[in-house]
Amino acid sequence: MKRIPALDGLRAVAIAMVIAYHIDPTIVPAGYWGVVLFFVLSGYLITRLLTSEFDRSGRVDLGFFYLKRGLRLFPGLIVLCLALLAIGFGWAEVSAALGHYANYARIAGLDLGVLTHTWFLAVMAHFYLLWPLVIAAVPADYRQRVVGLLALAAIIWRVVAIETVSPGWVYNATDTNAAALLAGCYLGVARPRTWRFAGWSIPALLLLMLFPVFGEEGVMFLWGDFVAVALSVAAIHYAVSGPAWLETGPLLWLGEISYGLYLWHYVLLETPFELWVTLPLSVAAAAASWYFVEKPPLRLANRFRPAKRKGELLSDTRSDRDSQELVAGSPRVSSPNS
Repeated sequence: MKRIPALDGLRAVAIAMVIAYHIDPTIVPAGYWGVVLFFVLSGYLITRLLTSEFDRSGRVDLGFFYLKRGLRLFPGLIVLCLALLAIGFGWAEVSAALGHYANYARIAGLDLGVLTHTWFLAVMAHFYLLWPLVIAAVPADYRQRVVGLLALAAIIWRVVAIETVSPGWVYNATDTNAAALLAGCYLGVARPRTWRFAGWSIPALLLLMLFPVFGEEGVMFLWGDFVAVALSVAAIHYAVSGPAWLETGPLLWLGEISYGLYLWHYVLLETPFELWVTLPLSVAAAAASWYFVEKPPLRLANRFRPAKRKGELLSDTRSDRDSQELVAGSPRVSSPNS
């Protein structure tokens, strides 16, 4: 199994979309599609990680999986929350972020302020909690069929939810965002042949996110996520083929620090500083978070890897990039053509 650097580059594209949206949603009305891209990418990579382990060893080591996810999610988030508490930020908002129920707290009407963006981390935490149990329980022979049915059910539920529940629920809830996550999961088990026009998916994402019809005030605000999911699936399939432009140094580095960049940029954009100050500060804070807060616990996690697996798995410490998507541990994934 080999690492695919272009997926790190795709992560950089996704975080750039999110930041652009937070800077000015009137210019980039659907920049939030970057979060959709993160969801699909996370579903794909975590599914490839879990299925590879299951196929190799006949089981999923749930304890090690949860340990690795916890050490990926919490250190950077804890540091951010401690910094906010130190300057007088409310405990209710911090507890929602740290407890990973920020999405439902937001639905209930709690103003999370500069921690509003942690609703995404709550969805991811719920996915990390539940999805390994599914993969561990489903026999390999039935995996593609079961994951496909779950993805279809999630898509149908989102369609129903758009017509029956509040827009806030559809946008924030874990159950409605499962459509994007499970679309990525299905890609991870189906691994189709190369699509001729997949290379146009990323330009299409970047172009269509500028259309007001997909923005928060547009008539396709919630329905547009289906467009984003489809293009994200195609973008990941394209990235797996290893296009050179997604493997350039700056993109790989931004993808590497994207979790910290996601955490800090929204907070710093709410300060009174000008944009030319807050963007470099966000990058600097993200880099410091990656090198000094996030990486050391991930190295520590490998010490708890069960002894019988050490010879089976490639060492994560060979590469300093310990995640290929925003908050997940880094599987090395094989090309669908390999």
